Amino acid sequence: MNIIRMQFILILILVVEVGDLKELQTLDISTNRLLTLPERLHLCLSLQYLAADRNRLWSVPRHLCQLPSLNELSMAGNRLAFLPLDLGRSRELQYVYVDNNFHLKGLPSYLYNKVIGCSGCGAPIQVSEVKLLSFSSGHLTVFLPAEVKAIGTESDRVLPLQELAMRSLHHTCHSSLNDLNFLSPISLPRSLLELLHCPLGHCHRCSEPMFTIVYPKLFPLRETPMAGLHQGRTTVSFVAYCCSTQCLQTFDLLS
Repeated sequence: MNIIRMQFILILILVVEVGDLKELQTLDISTNRLLTLPERLHLCLSLQYLAADRNRLWSVPRHLCQLPSLNELSMAGNRLAFLPLDLGRSRELQYVYVDNNFHLKGLPSYLYNKVIGCSGCGAPIQVSEVKLLSFSSGHLTVFLPAEVKAIGTESDRVLPLQELAMRSLHHTCHSSLNDLNFLSPISLPRSLLELLHCPLGHCHRCSEPMFTIVYPKLFPLRETPMAGLHQGRTTVSFVAYCCSTQCLQTFDLLS
């Protein structure tokens, strides 16, 4: 089965077994009542087109950033307040449409120079109305993924111990070519084990994996060369998620 279209049937849940469809190339589940998408979607290794417009989605599973063949992602008209840190890191992903997600104020900087639709995003809202971690720079505010535990600043000198431990374990496993599967829920809490398999994101400056803390830097879209394409229809910012103060200070969106 290469194509699945399930539009206008008001489904509430997409079954996790969809991840077993290794040959699936097109999945259109627009105009339903979905609140979440199954993480196992990232196992659809042939998936090239995913549309979930006009649902009730609050988030995009970060696992979808691992889809090796995904070329177009459309999630317009949902309730998204943030996007995964790694969205756009894949060179295959060239088209991302998130129009009319009113709470969405930040786009990962990986999406710069991609074809993006973000009209109707970034509507004014009191931060207290959305129970999410937020980051402000001047008069700009963006919401961060729920998995982010801490926000780093330029004054930080040392990473949190848990972050250092996770990065060290990740590097050890990969440098020795050990499969992370040798770890078990007995050796690590399940939540940390899952993070090792799928990090929170990768530094937008040096590609270092990040697990609990990020160092964000905002670039208002209206101040970039892309401003003319959107003609004032959005107030979002590109967000560079960095792994350290050094990367934060040296990241340049336009370089």
